[in-house]
Amino acid sequence: MSYSTFLIFLCFIFLPLFGISQQNLFNIPSGDITPKKKFFYQHQINFYSLNEFESKSHVVYGLGRQWDAGINLVDIPIRLDHSKIISTNDDSSRKPLYPLLMLSLQKQWILKEEYLFLNVGTQIGPNVSFNVSKLQIAIMNYAIVRWRVINKGNLVGGFYQTNDTFVGGSDENKFGYMLGYEYKINKDWLLMGDFISGMHKKSQTVLGGGYNVSGKFQVFLGSLITFPNGKLNGGMVVEINWYGWDFRESPHGTEH
Repeated sequence: MSYSTFLIFLCFIFLPLFGISQQNLFNIPSGDITPKKKFFYQHQINFYSLNEFESKSHVVYGLGRQWDAGINLVDIPIRLDHSKIISTNDDSSRKPLYPLLMLSLQKQWILKEEYLFLNVGTQIGPNVSFNVSKLQIAIMNYAIVRWRVINKGNLVGGFYQTNDTFVGGSDENKFGYMLGYEYKINKDWLLMGDFISGMHKKSQTVLGGGYNVSGKFQVFLGSLITFPNGKLNGGMVVEINWYGWDFRESPHGTEH
């Protein structure tokens, strides 16, 4: 195991213990804010085949006054049928770079109590490499609105700005929009999906649903659809959410 692989392995294991990143649907921010002095942990694995998948970890800590902050360890490719199980890329001629270790900061404004919220946030951080000269900064800025259309459902939509270190492609800076939804079928089952525009690595659609195992734990399963970027690989998404509080008692009725 290389030094880079060993570092990623340590981060993968210990990140939830020391970290403090916004909550996501599958791939876009959910529009929720973690309550003050509480944590939220999300782990997502994209399965492209039985031997090839990608890991993403997010840990969030509530700062109060509608702020939260966090750490993301994302875009970790794993190949079980390869001699190098965890791969890395710090070659600037083959962007996007990966894995990435990104800090997050998010602020929410309540536009209409219990119904309409505006969130503005950023994710920023370097790729993982032991060669300092090959470190580059990935960035993702966004502004989204979360709208409680009905008591059981929310729509999420907004805009993003990112760079090629994070998403790849030909242009250094990229702008686009994001859309998502979540719908509560009953106290245990939910539907959820999201979409990211563009023609880069993150330009995907995920449709799926989830189950509330308890008031602090959720499991989601989604279909990874190659739209709008048909050059990407399709697959399946498995996501777990672990809350440091009972989300059924959240002031906004948050369940993701």
